[in-house]
Formats: sequence, structure tokens, C-alpha cells
Amino acid sequence: MSNSLYPIFLKLENLSLLIIGGGKVALEKLESILGNSPNTSIKLVAKEIIPEVKALEHQYSNLTLHERSYDDHDFNDTDIAVIAVNNIELAGEIREKAQRKNVLVNIADKPDLCDFYLGSIVKKGNLKIAISTNGKSPTIAKRLRETFTEAIPDEMDHVLDNMHHIRNKLTGDFNYKVKELNKITTEYLSDGKISSKPDMEIEKLINITKTAQRKANIYLAIIGVLLLFGLFGLVVYQFNLSGDIQYFLNKDGHIFYWMLFAGFMAEIVAGSMGMGYGVICTTILLLLNVPPPVVSASIHSAESFTTAAGSFSHYKLGNVNKKMVWVLFPLAIVGSVIGALTLSHYGEHYAHIVKPIIACYTLYLGINILKNAFKDKKAGQSKTKRRTNLRILGLAGGFIDSFAGGGWGPLVTGTLIKEGRIPRYVVGSSTVAKFLLTVTSAITFIFTIGIHHWNIVLGLLLGGVFTAPFSAMLTAKLPTKKMFVVVGFVVIVMSLITITKSILS
Repeated sequence: MSNSLYPIFLKLENLSLLIIGGGKVALEKLESILGNSPNTSIKLVAKEIIPEVKALEHQYSNLTLHERSYDDHDFNDTDIAVIAVNNIELAGEIREKAQRKNVLVNIADKPDLCDFYLGSIVKKGNLKIAISTNGKSPTIAKRLRETFTEAIPDEMDHVLDNMHHIRNKLTGDFNYKVKELNKITTEYLSDGKISSKPDMEIEKLINITKTAQRKANIYLAIIGVLLLFGLFGLVVYQFNLSGDIQYFLNKDGHIFYWMLFAGFMAEIVAGSMGMGYGVICTTILLLLNVPPPVVSASIHSAESFTTAAGSFSHYKLGNVNKKMVWVLFPLAIVGSVIGALTLSHYGEHYAHIVKPIIACYTLYLGINILKNAFKDKKAGQSKTKRRTNLRILGLAGGFIDSFAGGGWGPLVTGTLIKEGRIPRYVVGSSTVAKFLLTVTSAITFIFTIGIHHWNIVLGLLLGGVFTAPFSAMLTAKLPTKKMFVVVGFVVIVMSLITITKSILS
């Protein structure tokens, strides 16, 4: 028998629905309907109604229950009906009476007697896919629904919103609009082999990151040139601060100049890899025997400026999934505050313990960077079946980033991309959440350990600002794999040196 069904999506909330039956089957149908069309006007009639169904009446004002036998008058003012009774003969009688009233009927588990089916539905925001096996196997339909629900990314709803916005802005005739929309959706409707999609996504991620970096570079360069050379220069001249500035630059063993170098290196790495700023800065600062609380405070103070520019760029490019940000950042902020307070109170007294712990973490990140450089591309094509809890991931990422001075990118961004989420939305959303937790962490450190570390902050910031206009050009000419190898090797060596020094001291 061929499948002659034609799928139609009903605006069920504009219709009146009658359900006859009050048992578990009726509950299953009722939950499915309310889950997809929660404002549907539903009248349920049954001799006995189980408590689970009665509980739904308190949640939905549009659901009315009548604990009695059904009557022919129940079909008055009814558009469609669902019959969920155990007696097949009774179901047949009800169906005949419904048809005389021109009411379409669905009879649970009796596909031959149904005028319509309630399909197994995949729901991703505004996207809905109805699955039918023509009554042959509801179990297969259920399994297919689970598979599609897992395979379709959560960001699909954000993609649909963007496409709707683009479609409304397009001008021209119908053929032109279709042609333009087809160009935009090439990445989602590729005619190429499935195995090429991960490579396309990685290439696109690199291009998006570089574009965002170029935008951020412009803002940083303008801020650096105008503010530092303009306003700051004027203040120095007017108040004759050259002597104080000389002292500021030379104190703490000329650490300011080392910070210029650290900022330069970190910007080069971040420009090519999209992550790693905190890892490089933390490794260099630990090697220079800077106290752990000052390490994290300095990095987050400097990153407040760079992540702000990057977040703005990603937002303008349409790479931010607001839902993901709202899930990630609340607990990420909590984690960053806990990490900052823990480091502030115990980092100075127990520096001999905290420093090797952080160095071990940067050693682990360095090893991961090397693994990414040599990993087989084919291995990255399989998706993780189980999704990570975003709130727990945000909490852990915020704590580690604040306590260790870095690690949000490798932990959070890396995890989400490995799970098969759309990279552009992962990078954009992760950057915005990172900006929020960075500002929170910096403020927490200012209130706990003060602002005596501004020579380090200024060195890191200036190193990044002066490098920013050229980092995209430099990194575009350097092979990415070799950059991963060099950075990973440097981080590992410097971490090992810090660990050794901590053990011997």
C-alpha cells in the first residue's frame, strides 16, 4: 500500500478540539497537543479521568474536563476530535456519529479508522518536522524524531530568524529573491559530500574569526592612538609627569616592557587561533614570578578592552546566539567571582601551591594545542551524541578562566565546537559571554587586591593595541598548523620551567 497521506500543519489554536477518553492514551495525546499548540481550546469528556490529566487542567485554562459519558451534543461546535477509548466497537460508533456532524476523527492506535494522524514531531523553535510511517510503526517514527532532534543544532532557530530578516529586506522579483536566498543557504544545503562539511565549517570559522579580528583591530587602533597619544600626551605635557612616568615604566624590574612583549605574543596567537590570549599571558607572567592574583587580575583588566571590541564585531556580523549567551553567562559570572575571590584570598599566601597548579593547567592546555595541530581531520567528523550542560560548562569555564588567568576559549568554545554546533554562533556567543565574565572578574580583583598592577595591565594592553593593526596580516601569511606547534611547544616549555622553579624554591 502506498503512502497517500498529505502532511498539513494546522493552526490548531484557531480550532476547537474534542478528546473522548481520560486514561493514559488520552494523556499522551493531550501532552503532545499542548506541547506544540498550548493555547488550543480543548474539551475532554470521559467517565473516569486519571489524576495526571486533572493536573493539566490547573496549568491550562483553555482545557476543560467533563467527567461523564460522552453525548452527541459534544460534537457541536467541534472542529476535530481525538478518540482515546479502549473499546474498539465504541470507538467505531463514536466515529460514525462524528462523521454525521462533519467532524474529522483520530482514533488512537487504529490508523485504518483515522481521518487524520497526529504525527511524531521534531521541534526546534520555529522549525517543526512531522514524521509519519502511515500507521505502520509509531516506534520507528519516535526513533526518527529522537535522531532528528539530536542532529539538528539548537542554533537553527537563530538561523531561521536571520533568514526571515534577510528575506524581508530583499527587493526584486520572486526569481531574484529565490536565487539570493539559495546563495546564502549554500552552507546548509550543500550538494557536496557530507564528509566535506566539517572542513567547510572549519574554514568558515577561520574566516569569521579573522573578519572579527580585523574589525576589532580597527577599534583598538583608534582607541590606542587617540587616547594614549592624544589625551595622555597632553596630560603629561601640562602636568610635567615625565619623571613619574619614567619611574612607572622602570619599576618592578622593567616588567612593563616584558608585558609589551607578552601582549604582542598573545595578540599574534589570538589573531591566528581565535583563542589563547590568556594562556600565553598567564604562562609568561608566571615565569616572571608575578603573584597568581596579580596575573589573573592583570589579564582580565586588559582583556576587558579586547573582548569588548571582539563582542561588538561578532554582534554586528550576526554571529551571536542570544539564547546561548543567556544560558552561558549567568553561571559563568558566578564562577568568575568565585574564582577571583578564591585566588585573591589564597593566591598570595599559598603562591607556592597555586603557581604550580596553574602552571600544570597551562601545561595541559599546551598539550591540547599540540594535539589539535596533529589531530586527524576525519576524527573530528563524528558528533558527540550527548550534549554538555551549558550552565555547568559556563560555571566551570568562568571559574577556571578567573582562577587560572585563562582557559575559557579552549574549554568552552572548544567543547561546543566538538559537539557539532554551528561554529560561527559558538565563537560569537562565547566571545560575548567571555566579555561579561572578564569585566566581572576584573572588577572583583580591583575590590579585593586593588589597582597596583596597572603597569602590567598597560603593558599588556599597549602590546595588543600596537600589534592589532598588523596581526591579521602577519597571521594570514603564517601556516596555521606550524603556529599551533610553536605556541603549544612554547607554552609547554614555559609551564615546565615554572613548575620546576616552584618545586625547587
